[in-house]
Amino acid sequence: MNTKICHITSVHSRRDVRIFLKECSFLAQHGYDVHLIVADGKGDELINEVHVHDVGFTTNRLARILKSAYRAYKKALEIDAAIYHFHDPELIPYGNKLLKKGKKVIYDVHEDVPRQILAKYYIPAYLRRMISRLFESYENRIASKFTVIVAATAFIRERFIKINYNCIDINNYPILKEFT
Repeated sequence: MNTKICHITSVHSRRDVRIFLKECSFLAQHGYDVHLIVADGKGDELINEVHVHDVGFTTNRLARILKSAYRAYKKALEIDAAIYHFHDPELIPYGNKLLKKGKKVIYDVHEDVPRQILAKYYIPAYLRRMISRLFESYENRIASKFTVIVAATAFIRERFIKINYNCIDINNYPILKEFT
């Protein structure tokens, strides 16, 4: 039986280049049983031998953080994979729960969220620094436990390698055959 790997996102599209093409499709081509959980409202389907599971779409930011993340976690439990690979910071608590259930968990860090918080217009300016520091502390505490951290840039990798030595960077370079 092939190893079952489950990618989880509550934000990215099902055909996201990094997640779907470079990671999920690549793994499926190499014989893994790959599942991708998304929250886009487009239904379930099989694409490139990747089983796509849709947990429904929401336009509200808070609902996405709370409801979509929870629905994605519940679907992940149903899939019962050996390895879980998640892509969004709102999934951190659920990645931690999967880890406590004895699963291997990969946190794919696409952005430096604590630095981004400092520029979020919808957060009052006087709260941004405090929220940024609190989030970074929370993220670091839990990320230190994950099986592997995959960083989208060398800068992000350098931040996380201090707390988890199982940290690599996979940069978002273009696919060369798209230019030939």
